[in-house]
Order: sequence, then structure tokens, then C-alpha cells
Amino acid sequence: MIITSQGISSTTGVKRSINYITRDGALTFTQNMLANPNNSQEMTQEILENMKYLEHSRGKNLIFSETLSMPIDHNISKEKQTEILKDLVAEHTRNRQLQNHLGVFSIHTDKNHTHVHCIYSANELLGTKRARMSKKDFLKAQQNLENYRNKNYPQLKQTNHYSKLLEKRVSLAEGRMKHLRKAITKKEIIVQKFKTAMTKKTNQEFHSYLKEKNLALYVRGKKTIGLRDLNDKRNYRLNTLEKNLKNKYVNYQKSLSKTQAMQQKQALNKPIYKQPTLPKVQKVQPQPVQVKKQLDTQIEPTHPSQYKGKKYGR
Repeated sequence: MIITSQGISSTTGVKRSINYITRDGALTFTQNMLANPNNSQEMTQEILENMKYLEHSRGKNLIFSETLSMPIDHNISKEKQTEILKDLVAEHTRNRQLQNHLGVFSIHTDKNHTHVHCIYSANELLGTKRARMSKKDFLKAQQNLENYRNKNYPQLKQTNHYSKLLEKRVSLAEGRMKHLRKAITKKEIIVQKFKTAMTKKTNQEFHSYLKEKNLALYVRGKKTIGLRDLNDKRNYRLNTLEKNLKNKYVNYQKSLSKTQAMQQKQALNKPIYKQPTLPKVQKVQPQPVQVKKQLDTQIEPTHPSQYKGKKYGR
């Protein structure tokens, strides 16, 4: 069993959706409506009239378009398949808590597998607020419907698509890429880069690393923190990239602030180094050098050789 859900936020989309599911004479029935199930224009008009009671209708979902698809054993007659699908639609509506909403349901039996299209108004009959359901609660509704089908219709092939433990679900494109290529997804690559950035010791190094990887941190309001891919011009919230990633970033920033505060405190308490002053040394003036004056008188020679040509005693 496969259940898909899509929100439609324009009046043109509402008209196209109802025209699409009621095409080719599909078996159509309604819930909380006065319009003829065989007249798509009347059903469209009644749903659009009910939307006028919404407090804020612009830019938000006006209807929910959902599909229940289940391969049924071809040995079961078309009439029995239709009966089973009507019962499953009623159970699904209860699980989604949409009993008071307008509903249009069309069963198609012309394909390889019988399936039913379900359109619900976003608000209850004359209601002013939209119905909201988280992904986790929607997954529980899928799980409950599958369990109901397996229990009440044992003649059908038993399925186990949603009865496993609830796990974090990834988009179809990411899941297929990871399964077929056995590779990590783009979101996981961004998470790895961000975690590496959080190993940096300063905010400057943190932002410089993100810039090298073509990423930028952005903060929107008081609660939203995310990463922007500068190449693809796409934003990713931290908690959509990985659970509790925002808390890890907040703790990282706190540790940086604490480290910076400690460094500043240590800088203030550290004694200032002063160069020791040496005692002044008195300069010693050298004594003037005395130069002996050359005597004007020359000493008379006393050696005999100095008296050449002279004779003693004469």
C-alpha cells in the first residue's frame, strides 16, 4: 500500500485536481458535500466557497490531494475491490482526523492496480483554521491503515511497508541515490564540512573555512540558523540537515566564547615584564699623554771613533 500526500495552494490547482481525479467516468463519492458527485464544477465551487471562511487563505494549502494505491489479487472482483477501497478510505479519513472536512474520492480500476484519489478541504465545513499534521503523525496514519488492512482483509497480500519502527525519512531522490550509488547525499556532504568547521579554534577560522567550501552561515530571527550553499543559492536549516545539529553549533559557540573569556582574563592577570635598569657607569677620562720634548742640545760624542782625524794629546 502506498499513500502519497500533496498540498494545493491555488484555486487553479483545486480545479485541475478535481477535474483530473474525476476523469474518464471514475467512480466518485463525496463527504459532507451537497454537490452532485458526477459534476466536477459543482464540487469545485462548493470547496472554493468553503475556503472563504479561512482567516488566511493566500499562499497556503487550500486542499490536500492524497492517493491510496494497493495491488490487489486479480482473482478478487472489481466490485469487491471497490468495497474494500471505500472502507480503507473511511479508515484513512479517521486516522487523518478529517471526518468534518469536505471530501471528494474517485476510485480508478482501469490500471494494473486499483487505487483511489482523495481530496480534502484544508479547513472543516465552515471552519476558519487549517488542519495540520506533522510528518511523524502522517507516518503513523500510514502505519495504522496498513495494520487495519492486514488484519481485516487477510485474503489480500500482506504488506509491511509502514509497520517497522519509525525512522527519519529522506526524500525519494536522496534515498534512491544513496541506495543505487552507495554514495552519501549532498546534505551529508554539507554536514561533514560544517562539522569540520566546528573543529576550528576561533570564529575567524570557522567562517574562513566555510567560505573556502562555498558555504555561509545565516541567522533568521531568534530560532532559525542555517547554511547557504553559495554555488546552488540554496538554504539548508541546520536541524533539517541533521537532528540536533543546531544544538551542537550553539554549544560550539559557547565553548569559543568561554575560551576567549579565559584568554582575556589570563592576559589581564599576567604580570607585565619590565626590563631591569642597569646602574649608571661613570665615564673615566683618560689622562693626557705627555710627550717628551726633544732636547735642543745634542750630547757630545764620547767614543774615540767619533774623533776621526784627531789625535789624542795634541
